Amino acid sequence: MVLSTMTALASPAAAELSNEWRWCTGKDNVAIELLIKSCTHVIKSAREPAEHLATAFYNRATAHRIQGWYDRAIQDYDEAIRLDPEYALAYNDRGTAYSRKAQLRRAIQDYDKAIRLDPAMGFAFSNRGNAYASRGELDRAIQDYDEAVRLDPSNASAFNNRGYAHRSKGDLKRALQDFDQAIRLDPGYALAFKNRGLVLTITGEHERAIRDLDQLVRLEARNATAWTARCLARALAGRLTPALADCNEALRLQPGSPDAFEARGFVYLKLGQPDRAIADYDAALRVDPRSPRSLYGRGLAKRQGGDVTESEVDIIGVKSIKSAAAEFARVDPRP
Repeated sequence: MVLSTMTALASPAAAELSNEWRWCTGKDNVAIELLIKSCTHVIKSAREPAEHLATAFYNRATAHRIQGWYDRAIQDYDEAIRLDPEYALAYNDRGTAYSRKAQLRRAIQDYDKAIRLDPAMGFAFSNRGNAYASRGELDRAIQDYDEAVRLDPSNASAFNNRGYAHRSKGDLKRALQDFDQAIRLDPGYALAFKNRGLVLTITGEHERAIRDLDQLVRLEARNATAWTARCLARALAGRLTPALADCNEALRLQPGSPDAFEARGFVYLKLGQPDRAIADYDAALRVDPRSPRSLYGRGLAKRQGGDVTESEVDIIGVKSIKSAAAEFARVDPRP
């Protein structure tokens, strides 16, 4: 999305810079390294007016941000804003860089400025909503997501993120409605399938949950958390053999995953294999020694003589799913 905004830039001042300008603006599908090099050439040429240089700094900043070089990105966004104080998109994207650095107060300040400069910038509202959600200010986040979807009803990530905020507040009905809409807008939206599948598992709609998590696994076959989520859903539905296979695959993809060990421990509890359950909970606790789910599950596994009821075992599964809904979620900022 970001590079697609770099298409209507000013013409270069000198003919010998034409290729550098094309590449700096992301045309010709150049590698990101060449884009950075080309923008640097334009900047160092010192032949461009301020508004053109602001564009070159912005484009290089965005390339740095995509690479995960957030400090470099912020420096370039700073320069773009110095050259063009009305550059709304630069404020928005600098806010995203600050968000990635977990500097949420500064991110919100930048989103505020972007919105003041361009009140129709729907994805700036969505990004500010993400920042508020990360601070636990869910009502303010939902207000921003509301405005984001009003301005851009096709913004699937805003619906998904609003759904997650509703889920965090315990409003599962509204959460499901938003995840439904996100998937209608983007049928390949893996995160929305994951979030909806986890909520359906919490509500006990195991077959619907498994269908969503089947789709998640198809979309993200290399993602260990996808297999872990389906492992838990299948286990709660009583499909213990395929559940065990899912947890094994999660651990193959991510051998030290405490979530996968915890989920497999739950499967072994339901299979009536306490020794294997204890071994898996021990492995999870080596990574997270204070995990209440692993401690409780291991305690159940240690109880002998048939004292562990099916309802007690399923408490572990439901708690794991509720925790997974938080641990597996990731906001998906619009740029």
